[in-house]
Amino acid sequence: MITTTEAIILKSVKFRDSSKLLTAYSEEFGRCSLVANGARKAKNKFGSALDPLSCSRLTFYKHPNKDLHTLSDAENALPMRNLMESFDKLTVGLAMLEAVYATQFEQEKNTELYNLLKFTLQALNIAEHNEHSLLVWFQFWLADVLGFALNPRQCADTDERISPEDAPEFILSLADGAPFSPVLNTRRDGFRIEAGTLAILQRLSDLDTAQVARVTMISLSPRQKQQLDDFFSLYYQYHLDRRITDRTRRFLRDM
Repeated sequence: MITTTEAIILKSVKFRDSSKLLTAYSEEFGRCSLVANGARKAKNKFGSALDPLSCSRLTFYKHPNKDLHTLSDAENALPMRNLMESFDKLTVGLAMLEAVYATQFEQEKNTELYNLLKFTLQALNIAEHNEHSLLVWFQFWLADVLGFALNPRQCADTDERISPEDAPEFILSLADGAPFSPVLNTRRDGFRIEAGTLAILQRLSDLDTAQVARVTMISLSPRQKQQLDDFFSLYYQYHLDRRITDRTRRFLRDM
């Protein structure tokens, strides 16, 4: 069956003498694997449409009962050239792709996730500063899409409203991403987080996809970046029962 769908390229690796193996996250089919014959030739018809972070319109032969399909045509669907021209945007964008690749299985459609990734990459493309805030925001809402949303404003035990001004630090529950009230902090297991970092999570919880452009107004200190990256690594591991690869996260930390 020949099909055409919009997709975001997650990975691209060399295959044989002149081809590429692609992993794309498509609007219609979710994560799918494709072979692009001749894509590495000097003169090929695909151009930049097969580069990671590209949002492209792909036409391919969908083989029945197989996980690898044959690409016949590709063209850029959205111009996002700035992602490849900025070191910060490139590394943050690749971290988002890594998260999607690690949490999704072949051919499981999730339109909400596709739109989240697409909207975030568009915001990253035009961002002028605070790119890492977009990565944290993406991780926050990806958890929501996957079914284990955070609740940073209410106590994990009592449901009372929590303010970062209540204490200098809090413990976040790995079960639901909610803080324990200060009186319960010493009696609960979880991830220890400073009050200012909790305030960041609360601000991010107020910004949905329609407000993604406002995320880059939030500035993160190096300490807050480290705490949030460490927390999300553990939070996803807890809920998915497997370790999510963190090569890009470690690279960002060492920048």
